[in-house]
Amino acid sequence: MRRVLLRFPILVYPSEHDDIGRFTAHCLNLDIIADDDSLEGAVSKLLETIEQQLDAAEENGVDPIQLAPQRYWEMLGRAQPIPSELMARVIRNANKRHANRGSTGT
Repeated sequence: MRRVLLRFPILVYPSEHDDIGRFTAHCLNLDIIADDDSLEGAVSKLLETIEQQLDAAEENGVDPIQLAPQRYWEMLGRAQPIPSELMARVIRNANKRHANRGSTGT
């Protein structure tokens, strides 16, 4: 299996809906979002959704890139980085999910 490193900017912000206390994680290169009650949960859900989106694009032979509207890129330019310890925890959890998925054949 060929491995490729992909980097996608992820912007996290308070939900724009009436969901007070919820967070939205937004992958700007794919223009997909995930929401959760915690920042960590939103990013974790988004990483899973990104993987599903990339798998579906590969299976269907389509380009998955769909850039988010400009206002989100402008927000990214003003954003603070996600704390490294939080990002490390999210990545560890994503790697565990991926390993478990591989061992179950799904």
